[in-house]
Amino acid sequence: MDSLLTLAFEAHHAQRNHHRHYEVRIGRDLLDDWTVTIRYGRVGQGGQERRYGSPEPEALRAIIRDRLLRRLSAPKRIGCSYRLSVFSKAKDFDASPLLPDDLLARFRPDTNPSEGAPHHP
Repeated sequence: MDSLLTLAFEAHHAQRNHHRHYEVRIGRDLLDDWTVTIRYGRVGQGGQERRYGSPEPEALRAIIRDRLLRRLSAPKRIGCSYRLSVFSKAKDFDASPLLPDDLLARFRPDTNPSEGAPHHP
């Protein structure tokens, strides 16, 4: 499987001992179908992995959208926000057919990882 795009998110809340990692990888397989791999769990642990594949990017876009929406609801569920920690894409790869840009923009990069609250310098 060829990895074309990797997004990683982390959520930290020291008082609640929440230290979570969530990763989305987009790629193509040997048959040129689209693939999405989702890895998640506690930071530093093995975690879980789910794989999805489809010849049509729209089906996987719906999965990615659903998973990103779930990450955005983290403050209500676990008391802290996920922040984007890694954005890595292959040269000349256009992620727009798969990646919902409107949701990605909602992950605030100004979160202080040790507190889980917005950080204002």
